[in-house]
Amino acid sequence: MARSNVKPGTAAGVPACPLDQEVRAVVLLDQDQRIVYVNPPAQEALARMGVEEPRSLWDLPPQLQPAVQASMPGEAPSPGVRGLADGLWGVYLPIQELDPEWLRSMVEAEQMAAVGQLAATVAQEIGGPNTSIQVAVDHLLDGFGSEQEHEKRTLHQVLDQTERITRLTRQLIALADPGHPQLGPVDLHDIAQSACELLETSFVERGIECSSELREEPVLAMADRNHLLQALVNLLLNARTALQDWSGDRRVRIRSEVNTDRVYLHVEDSGPGIPQEDLSRILLPFVSTTGGTGMGLFLTRQILVEQRGGLKVSSPNEMGGATLTVYLEKATDD
Repeated sequence: MARSNVKPGTAAGVPACPLDQEVRAVVLLDQDQRIVYVNPPAQEALARMGVEEPRSLWDLPPQLQPAVQASMPGEAPSPGVRGLADGLWGVYLPIQELDPEWLRSMVEAEQMAAVGQLAATVAQEIGGPNTSIQVAVDHLLDGFGSEQEHEKRTLHQVLDQTERITRLTRQLIALADPGHPQLGPVDLHDIAQSACELLETSFVERGIECSSELREEPVLAMADRNHLLQALVNLLLNARTALQDWSGDRRVRIRSEVNTDRVYLHVEDSGPGIPQEDLSRILLPFVSTTGGTGMGLFLTRQILVEQRGGLKVSSPNEMGGATLTVYLEKATDD
C-alpha cells in the first residue's frame, strides 16, 4: 500500500486494507471514541510511551490526543477513505511525525550504544595494565622489612587506588552492557554506593555535595544489578543537570526506605524542582524541564518496569527540589 503524506502533528485516515499487513501504527475507534483495535506496530509504539492497552481516545498520550481527535470523520468522509465497518474509523498514529525530536532521539540512542561499547573496550584495556601494577606492588611489598613502614604505607595507598580503578572499570563495563535482566536479590545500598562512586568526581567538579541516609542493615530488592545501576546513574545525572545552573544550595541526597513488600530509594536534590503542571507528564518521552532530550527519565522508568518496579516523581521536597523515587519488590535473605 502506498504511504500517505501526513503533516507533522496530524493523523491520517486509514484506507480499507488488511490491517495485519500494515507496518505503520494504526488504531480503530468507534463513534464514542472507544478504541476497538490496536495493531502490533501501534502497540509497540504506545508501550514505548508508557501506555499499555488503551481503551479510549483519552488513554492515549496527551501528545497524540488532539491529532487523533481531529482525524475523526465528519458526516461526509474524505474521498478514498472509508471505515472497515459501520461506525468504526481508523487512523495512523503520527508517532514520528508528531515530534521532530523522535528521529533525533533514535539517532542519539544508537550513538549512546556506540559510546557504551567504547567505554567497555576502554575499561577492558585499562584492566590489563592495572592488574600488572597490582602484581608489581604486591611483589615490592613482600621485599620490604618492618623498618620501611613509610614505603609500605605508600605502596598500600597505590594498591588502594588500583583497587578503585578495578571497581570503576567493572562498573563501566556493567553500565555499557547491562544485558537482559536477570532478577535476583541484590543489595540496594551496594548499588547506590557504586553509582555514587562513578559520579563522585563529576559532582565535586561542579560543587555538588552528595550524601546518603541509608539504613544500617542491608536492603535487599528483587532486581538485576547492572540494570539497576544504570537506572540509578541516570537519576544522579538528572539531579546533576538540575543543579548545574542553580545558584542556590547544591546538594543531592540518597535515602532508603522499606515497607512490608517494597523497598524504596529516594534521590533528592536541592535544585529548582519541577513545576506542578509538569509533574504528571515528566515521565513521558520528549518532556524535559532542563533542556535535555526528554528521554532520560522515560528510559529509566522502562528499565525499572522491566524489573517489576517503577519510578515516582514528586516536587518540592524538604530541600526545595525534586525527589525521584525508585521502588522495587522486597527480597528476603533466602
